[in-house]
Parts: sequence; C-alpha cells; structure tokens
Amino acid sequence: MIPSRAALGTAAAALVLSGCGVAAAVTAHTTTVADVKPAAPVAPAAVSIPHLLRPLPVIVPTPPDVVARVQTNGSAAWIEILNSTGTVVAKTAIDPTQSWMTAAGAGGAYWTQNGAEHVLTVTGAVRTLGPVPAEAEGVVIAPDGVSYAYSTRDTLSDGSIANQIVVVHPGAAPQVIADKGAPTQAKEDADNWDYYLVSWTNAGIAFARVPFGGCGCGSFDMQMQSAYSAIVDPVSDGETTVTADTSCPLSDIGPALESVCFAGINGTDAIRIASAGQVIHTYALSGKNDAGDALFSDDGSQLAYITIPVAEDQCGATITSTLRVMNLATGATINRAMGDFTPAAWSGGLIYGTVDTMDASGDYSGTLVAVNSTTLAVTQIGATGADRFVGII
Repeated sequence: MIPSRAALGTAAAALVLSGCGVAAAVTAHTTTVADVKPAAPVAPAAVSIPHLLRPLPVIVPTPPDVVARVQTNGSAAWIEILNSTGTVVAKTAIDPTQSWMTAAGAGGAYWTQNGAEHVLTVTGAVRTLGPVPAEAEGVVIAPDGVSYAYSTRDTLSDGSIANQIVVVHPGAAPQVIADKGAPTQAKEDADNWDYYLVSWTNAGIAFARVPFGGCGCGSFDMQMQSAYSAIVDPVSDGETTVTADTSCPLSDIGPALESVCFAGINGTDAIRIASAGQVIHTYALSGKNDAGDALFSDDGSQLAYITIPVAEDQCGATITSTLRVMNLATGATINRAMGDFTPAAWSGGLIYGTVDTMDASGDYSGTLVAVNSTTLAVTQIGATGADRFVGII
C-alpha cells in the first residue's frame, strides 16, 4: 500500500514523506451506506455492520500470524514481535527518530539504525545485515529474509538529483538497480519525485514515484499522486510498468501484479483494477466519498479499502472512515465504520492494521487489530498504546 494518512499519524512516521503535513483529528461515527455501484451484473445488497465500539472487544479467535509493531513512549521506542495471543515474544530498543524505517519479513522484524540494517528474530536474537546510508528513505526485505533494498535521493556534484534503488545481498557490495539515468526514466524530472518502495516479492521490487517535498494533510494524499509505478527485477534490472496514469494513481499491487487505483477529482467516482497495464474491472462509485488505503487479498479475489466523506477530507476536519471489503467478481461489498482505521496487511482471512485515537493534547494512541474479512469482526492484538503496525512475519 502506498503511504497516506497512516504515515502521518505520528511525528516520527511523518519523516518518511519529506515533511508531509499533520493528520487530522478523528472521531468515529457510523456509516452504513454502500459506496460501490457495479455496472453489471447487479450485485447483492451491501451488508451493514454495527459500529466499532471502544474499547475494542475480542470477539473472534486470536490470529495465527506472528506480527511486528513499533511502540513508543515519550522519547523511547521499541520494535516488538507478538505471537498469536498478543504476547510480546521478542523486543529491542530502536532509535525513535528512525522508527518509521521498519519492516517485517521472513527473518523477523527489521529496522535501520546507525547506518545499518538490523533484524530481531522471534527467538529474541539481534543481527546486523549490512549497510544503509543516512539518506535512505525506505527499506523493503527480500523473500529470503536476509537481502534488502533501500531508496535514496542524492544531490550530485553538478547539482543534479540522483534517485536510486539499491539492493544489498549478504556479503556483497550494494548494487544500484534503478536510477534516473535508466532509459525508461530519462523523460522523468528527478528533481520532483522520490522512489517509494512498496514491497519485494518473488516478482521483484515494486515501487512508485511520489512527489518530493511538502504535501497536504488530507487523507490518501500521497497515493493520490503516485502516478507511475513499476516492478524492477533485482538481478537483471529489467523494469515492468504497473501504472502510468495521472488520473488514477496506484493504491496497491496484487499477488499477480494486479493494480488498483481510485479515479476522480472531487471525490472518487470509480475503482479500476488493471493487469499488465490493461483495465480488467471498473466499478462506478457515487463520488460522495474519497477512497484509498487499498489491499488485495492473498488470491487477488477481494479488495479492502477505506472511504471518507468528501466534505471531511481536508485539513483539520473530523474524519469518519469506513472499511469496505469488495468481491471483485461481483462488486458486492460489506462495510463497517471503523473509526480511524488504516489497513496494513492481509493474510489469509484477516486484515491487519491500526485504529488510531487522539486525546485532547493531540497525542495519538494506536490499537493493533485483525479484522475478519468475511464477518468484519475485530480482534485486538496486545494492549492499547502508542503503537504502529509494521507487518506479518
């Protein structure tokens, strides 16, 4: 998923987006009107799900996955691994100023600190994998659990800008696999964008180009601007375009390299699903909401996303967000008002993410949850605190 309001929920996370604005305060309200209007065939009526109450009830079995989170307390921060019961099984202190430079993968929970990439395993062991320069703007972990890639933005001696994606394998020197000089990128103005690394799967490293510099404080703001995205092969450097449409920027990439985008200027009026650059599904929306934060299911048959009323998608507004899960074959959705919920990962039948709340002083608290994608029932993972979901191990 491309960065959005989730990345702006805490001061540390905001650093990843080159000075993006502050997220708006949030208050939960019930919204039960289905937003999707499939063209054909006529979809079954959307199911209205009761409003999410706080504190979050444990109403479904605890999730089977092992997950990683970042927890902060004042000037201190930790990266933690939780088991299926929500118990912390491994934990280590990290630099709070780089608490946004975290990831999860096959080897455990990963973070960047003191010019290097580190991993915390489920047994509690801490290992250093290799170098990461201070100017790195994001890290993704390879399927092997020990290789990784990072993106950088450098000003060269002649004053030009070099945007690069660099791969590091164990025992090998860092290798640049994408930069502004590549033939497919020669037409791009490197001064105006950065690489944002989405994921590293067996298909390659997925990335998007996001605007450099300041951005607004509206919801989904960065993913509404990430028009160009691609998969780059970490061995051959070959690049396959995923999206290149300024009217419908990337929100997520599916398991078979499907892409999803939300089209519209003053409100989302369509969801487009594409494969190999060709649109395979289009679903008409009402235009009354803005949509974003999309996640494909493991098999690509469903899509989870968040909608927010257009009138609330502005700086300083109280936001009412709704989680929607769509069957891509029929366009039918089930919906649940979720407060300020940001979906972050989908594994099996569970959608993981964080529900954020803000107190009167402006401090955020995050509650890690797993949402059943069929019933939209919610499981709280661990205790409520200043938490941020990192990923599934």
